[in-house]
Amino acid sequence: MAALNIQRDGSVLVAQFNRENPLNPLNRELEQGIVETCRWAQTEPAVRAIVLTGGVARSFGVGDDLNEARKIKTAADVQGLVDRTLGLYVAVLSVTKPTVAGIDGYAIGAGLQIALCCDWRVGTPTAKASGWELKQGLACPIGAYMLCKSFGRAAMSNVVFGCEVVPPGWGVEHKFFHEIAERQDIVERAIWRAGVLGSYPEVAYRRTKASVNRSFITGLSELAPMAKNILLDGFRSNSAQAHFARIVQR
Repeated sequence: MAALNIQRDGSVLVAQFNRENPLNPLNRELEQGIVETCRWAQTEPAVRAIVLTGGVARSFGVGDDLNEARKIKTAADVQGLVDRTLGLYVAVLSVTKPTVAGIDGYAIGAGLQIALCCDWRVGTPTAKASGWELKQGLACPIGAYMLCKSFGRAAMSNVVFGCEVVPPGWGVEHKFFHEIAERQDIVERAIWRAGVLGSYPEVAYRRTKASVNRSFITGLSELAPMAKNILLDGFRSNSAQAHFARIVQR
């Protein structure tokens, strides 16, 4: 069973996160599939827009796969994780064609941050976005930067320091969700929106998006050394390992 299911709906490429676990934890196979799909779609003339989604009645993503995260034991492992994670986000941000996230269920950790890389986010009344890392003993420098860059410091504080699920109304007000669709319609609505954005004159859209995302990508690159040090401190304090142990015991 492939971790990423790719199909086409006219000029819209639909990439559905397809882990056996409907919460869609991010493992290396899914991560690499998203990166490769974004790079291919960027250069494929027949693709005018991309939808990233967890699918109907499935989560957009709940962060790193626990089975892989538990194997992170050395400084090199932590540094490699940061490099891969930033590479994933940069791959999505570097697509100059329209990108739409169709979000149901949970969008936590890497799932939340992949959604932030997209141009447009369609949610459902049951979608649950959350930045819960600090409460679990996990540092969140990358997610905090991305939220602050996208919505401002006050909104970032609500998510990162509040560590609570973002209510759909708050998400709409702050434009985390640009629109809300019924749960059964989430993929269809995301495809429709991608089709609308993909119908815009291509050069104008792509050049505008590239100029907007340039500073986002630069900021992530500049953040990388600090993020590695912050996450290393977290692992040295054993707070991350304690979190993984608690999850295993549930």
